[in-house]
Amino acid sequence: MKLFHRKFYTAGLTGLILLMALYLVYVTMTQTYIGINLNQNQEGQWEVSAVDPIGWAGHHDIQTGEVLVEVNHMQPDEHRSIRRYGVIGDIEQLKTRKQGVESEFTTFPSTNSDTLLYHTIIPSIVFMILFALSSFIYTRKKEDRTALILSLFFLNVGLGYLSAGASARADIIARFIAGLSFMMTPTLFLHFLVTYFLRYRIYFIRFRTLIILYGVNLLIVLIDTFSFFFNIGGLYSIIRNTHLILFSFEIFWCLAVLVSYYVKYRKTIHKPVFQNMIFGIVVSFFPFIFLTALPSSFFGVDIIPPPVSAVFIIFLPIFFLYLVLTNRLFDIDFINSRLRYYSFISVILTVLIIGPLTMVVTNITIIGWIRLTLSIYAACILFFYLEERFDFKPRFMSKKHNFQDRLDQFTKDISNILKREDLDSRLIREVKEVLPVASVSLVQFHKADASFKLIEGDKGFPEHGFRYQYKENNDVNEAGDLVRLAKGKCFIISERHESLHILWVDNKLNHTPFNQDEISWLKTMAHYTGIVYQNFQLIEGVTEELKQSMYQNNEAPSWLLRLLFNLSEKERARLAYDLHDSALQEQLVWYRKVEELLEEEKLSPPTERTLSQVKDGLLDVVQQIRDTCTFLRPPFLKETGIVQALQHLMDYYRLHANFFITFEGSQFTKQLDHEHSLAIYRIVQELLNNALKHSKAQLVQFDLKSEGDMVVLNYKDDGVGLPLQELNNDSQSMGLAGIRQRVRSLQGDVEFFSSSEGGFELAMFLQIKNQNPYKTLK
Repeated sequence: MKLFHRKFYTAGLTGLILLMALYLVYVTMTQTYIGINLNQNQEGQWEVSAVDPIGWAGHHDIQTGEVLVEVNHMQPDEHRSIRRYGVIGDIEQLKTRKQGVESEFTTFPSTNSDTLLYHTIIPSIVFMILFALSSFIYTRKKEDRTALILSLFFLNVGLGYLSAGASARADIIARFIAGLSFMMTPTLFLHFLVTYFLRYRIYFIRFRTLIILYGVNLLIVLIDTFSFFFNIGGLYSIIRNTHLILFSFEIFWCLAVLVSYYVKYRKTIHKPVFQNMIFGIVVSFFPFIFLTALPSSFFGVDIIPPPVSAVFIIFLPIFFLYLVLTNRLFDIDFINSRLRYYSFISVILTVLIIGPLTMVVTNITIIGWIRLTLSIYAACILFFYLEERFDFKPRFMSKKHNFQDRLDQFTKDISNILKREDLDSRLIREVKEVLPVASVSLVQFHKADASFKLIEGDKGFPEHGFRYQYKENNDVNEAGDLVRLAKGKCFIISERHESLHILWVDNKLNHTPFNQDEISWLKTMAHYTGIVYQNFQLIEGVTEELKQSMYQNNEAPSWLLRLLFNLSEKERARLAYDLHDSALQEQLVWYRKVEELLEEEKLSPPTERTLSQVKDGLLDVVQQIRDTCTFLRPPFLKETGIVQALQHLMDYYRLHANFFITFEGSQFTKQLDHEHSLAIYRIVQELLNNALKHSKAQLVQFDLKSEGDMVVLNYKDDGVGLPLQELNNDSQSMGLAGIRQRVRSLQGDVEFFSSSEGGFELAMFLQIKNQNPYKTLK
């Protein structure tokens, strides 16, 4: 039954809206739009104050200042629409007087090409589009209240736009529809925002305030309709200005609320939502408010005619349709940055166009100049936006000169190149394919003796010219630097071992100079190539260092040790997470099940004893897994710092070791990054393990302190010690070898001391450079 009622109400509302739309179209097709605004002069005569060029008057040379003598064979005061609104509605006869000469008109065709287009065809298309969008939303999101209000908003805007032409003919029903839709537009928009923000738990305005706005706007519309039947002096102009001012006030109020919420939520994830809403309001309503509503209310002048400025309001339904259906936002920051750029360029271009016109054309009014300036300014902004959005240039420029596409393709190609020789060939081929040049080469320049070596490409490099320019410009060393020569141009690719790698491009075959786009493209190509060169050089350096270490039986370089230790720590952390999230949780589940069996089931004594043993065993396994996770990934090291982490570690060993442990860390004040803290923690952990397994010590002492940029760790025990040959032989003591390599990976020093009489000591020194405080805190 509820579904039936909803379908019934929907069908009834749809039928009513379509009936009103058909009526409005019928009025515009059958009644003549005169297009005359009238004002009473001091003598009480009705004078033509404005003529709409698309109306009947605009096509019959009716001019401002003419006096209206008769309308439908009556005095103008007796015509209802003239008396109420100062416009001519339904008409059969018209007589005017100009400079004492009277003219009478009796033929009034209901339409002409202009009124048919602007009052019937375009509004009908807009209405059908918005009606279709409204129906689409309703069928897609019937249960979404926000979508339903958006549908009503679409229908309201569509009816308002369609009713404008019929309202201009002084039809009472059309005027009621136009006034109602006009005043409901900001209120429905506010209603949409209220329901839209509720999904984010943001209370935009109170519903009671919304109901009051509905009531006030409806009251204004009813008073306007009432004034058509009863003459209440000059009430219409007051009501009309109230319409415009109240409409503008509600939009400004809505914008002010949005701005206040934007300030409140600008540091949250809701910031883009408010940015989009503010953008939609500004684009949709500000042209109508500032160029039509307010100038008309306060100065009696429309800078832009209402049919033109009202077109912008259609942007709002399209904007919110995108917002609701896709649940996505526009990148307003990017749009605003582009609009600022377009606006600045358009101001300059508009001044360059309007300036000369003011000297040539003198018969245009101030309002006309304002309209022309705004039109040119808006057209420039629109052109710049469309040119960037749709990229018109490739349509009339060949693919060869589309530098951005060629650059993208080049970067994709070089990402798969593994040899520098292949890169050199690819670069030369690319330059020759894009630019009309015959000679391109890659040259190596040795700074010490100013000699050259051709690496790849064509001969003919102007050596003397480059030597002279390099001598005059000693700062030419960075990738992308340009050296201009009489014969072509040179671009620095890279610098290595007191030599420069240079890309030389000969002069163009058509004898024209290189333009700015070509030079920028070549600089970018040289810069990208230089980056790949640097990667090749790093790989070559690493490979060479590893070869020397292998063939000369040297120790592994410190950077490699550091990399291996970091990889090892990452693997330990991953294993700790896996143990904690899988094995430990499974053990706890089974432990609780055994615990429930012991508490709830009536078991025989042998079974109960067995289950109790299983329970204790599971508890031991749980504790072992926790201890393993602790060793694999030291807890609270980042949060508490190295000193407290070491204190927790030693507390654990005090419970399991048969020797006494002391730790002195009061003189340690240095802030360490996580890598150095973890290295010290692992070294202390290894020393405790060695003491527990091998030392047979009674006392183990640790002292950690910082002295300036130096971190010092001292260790001492009274155990059996190690022979001297084992201290110096890593293969005999893998634990000490690991400590030595970890310290060396951080470019520190470590020394071991022991004797045959017993005892073992360690002294470790790490020089810590100034740490980034943000990185330390992190």
